[in-house]
Amino acid sequence: MRETPQQHNVQNHKLIISYDGTPFGGWQIQPNAVTVQSLIEKAITTLWGERYTLQGSGRTDAGVHAHGQVAHFQAPVKFKDLNELRRALNHNLPKEIRILDCKKVPLTFHARFSAQGKEYHYLIYNHEIMNPFLRLQAFHQAQPLQLLPMQEAIQHLLGTHDFASFASNPGYARATTVRTMQAVQIKKQGPLLKIRFRANGFLYRMVRNLTGALIKVGRGRITPGDFKTILEEKKRSAAPQTAPAHGLYLMKVFY
Repeated sequence: MRETPQQHNVQNHKLIISYDGTPFGGWQIQPNAVTVQSLIEKAITTLWGERYTLQGSGRTDAGVHAHGQVAHFQAPVKFKDLNELRRALNHNLPKEIRILDCKKVPLTFHARFSAQGKEYHYLIYNHEIMNPFLRLQAFHQAQPLQLLPMQEAIQHLLGTHDFASFASNPGYARATTVRTMQAVQIKKQGPLLKIRFRANGFLYRMVRNLTGALIKVGRGRITPGDFKTILEEKKRSAAPQTAPAHGLYLMKVFY
């Protein structure tokens, strides 16, 4: 495996990736699971005849989807036309994964460490009867959700806060749980509720934990004031249950 090929013949490839996360064990390579990263690395190996490490902007859990995941890999120049590379990669990938774009970027570019922020969406299907075609793409909530209290609650998220109450244990030490929430919106189109989060970074399962709490607000189990108190507690034990993975989408990574 090559992490840093010889500089004189290296090209840094930036990939924009969309995937349906339903059949995969998440993004990151792991033993005894088929993951998005492992399948793309396998496609790269098929094309180059040698393995090159693919670095993603971040992990997504099993069942989480992406419209705009970003990854990069460095390898010797092989495709002068990167549209040809995009087509070749897609030809060697399952239909649930598509490379939307491939660009040459400077060798200093890193999909994770160069990122300045991300945007996630969470979809909730709020109707007594679940749409069977969305059962793996949105979280079903049969009981009515009240939009106005949820919209009031999300205002407390804007700005810079310690989001420890909404961060699950990632299994490794974190430098800080402080993040800056740049935008958060809730929109309703018929029975489909979309919550949009944009921040300079996200903690492990932060969006799913926030969504779980917002659902409690929408159902009248907690008030917007309670939601603010949970945020200020800075303890995961203070927050409600995590929303499931299949309603979550990584939409865009900002550089």
